[in-house]
Amino acid sequence: MMKARLVLKNSEAKVLECIRQFRPISRAHIAVKTGLSKPVVSQAVERLIREGIVRESKKGKSTLRGGKRPTLLEFNPNWKFLVGIDVGGSKIRAAITDLDGNMKHEIERKIHRIRSVDDLVDQISSLLTDMKCHNYELLGIGVGVPGTCDRNTGKVRYIPAFDLRDVPLKKILETKFNVPVFVENDVTLNALGEMWKGAAKGLRNVLLVALGTGTGAGLILNGTLYTGARGMAGEIGYLVTDWSAEKDVEYRFGRLERWFSGYTFEQFLKERRIRSTLNQVFEKLESHTDFNEFFDVACEHLALAIANALCLLDPDVVVLSGGIGYNQYDKILAKIEPIVSKTVPAEILEHVQFKRAELAELGVVMGAVCYVQKELFVI
Repeated sequence: MMKARLVLKNSEAKVLECIRQFRPISRAHIAVKTGLSKPVVSQAVERLIREGIVRESKKGKSTLRGGKRPTLLEFNPNWKFLVGIDVGGSKIRAAITDLDGNMKHEIERKIHRIRSVDDLVDQISSLLTDMKCHNYELLGIGVGVPGTCDRNTGKVRYIPAFDLRDVPLKKILETKFNVPVFVENDVTLNALGEMWKGAAKGLRNVLLVALGTGTGAGLILNGTLYTGARGMAGEIGYLVTDWSAEKDVEYRFGRLERWFSGYTFEQFLKERRIRSTLNQVFEKLESHTDFNEFFDVACEHLALAIANALCLLDPDVVVLSGGIGYNQYDKILAKIEPIVSKTVPAEILEHVQFKRAELAELGVVMGAVCYVQKELFVI
């Protein structure tokens, strides 16, 4: 049987959010910051202490008039724990964290060939067993997958890397581990992770562009994940940046990915029998004339796609992540900034920051941990 979830009243949720943000804090200051009456605050605090989510800590300073020093309240990050999982095309990574996102255990493994749903579940289960999840009281599990998801059912519609369709991953894992499970696209969770703990911390409108084997985006609008009507928002790899050259051609990948993606770059090297790895080529980019010229064109298309997204979404920040986006950030930014500046109105561009992702390989895991809390808790 699934463990019962903690249901908070609106007032209790407000008080908890206030304590998390301003800890340590007195009951009187909570009332001021939330606008709730002191009796309502006291009732909420009493329940939160009883549940173990909040605890009394030290005494605060007395007022200028003297009087009794107030008891300060703090959030208990070890009340329960969280699991974040990043299922990649070739690796799977997982971590156990407290409610503040502090790592308690982290593990990474190469993925063995996955041919069925059972194979996928077995590899996730093996990872969680090795992390000794049974030693922690879990609030929930968040899973990022390289595919499209239905957030209402927790089904994964399609994972191209494994050629799996309609995978009821949420239901299977909840039955197996007896805790709430939430499944979402990996790039979407990456954006959430960067907003919580990384390059977009403190910002509410985020466009994260993941540049790796493929090209995709994660969107956060007004502090909330935006996944669209069917969970497929952010598929910028399918944006068209030169219809005149592409209208009569069919591609395995999206049209932008035909220009800018790790897969396309690898094919370029393979066709020209360049034996250096992609990373080696990037390290000595100027000496690889043909690839450098191709990379220039690829960045032009990427710049136009980002420019279109800026005009449509007006974000606070554009975060570049993924294996290529993170490792080649400086090279990419130097090539796309002049084009973006020419195409995006100054009124939009002057307020937009470009940043390199800060969480690197842990972005999806941290986003998954944050996602669980947003669904079940207050964060």
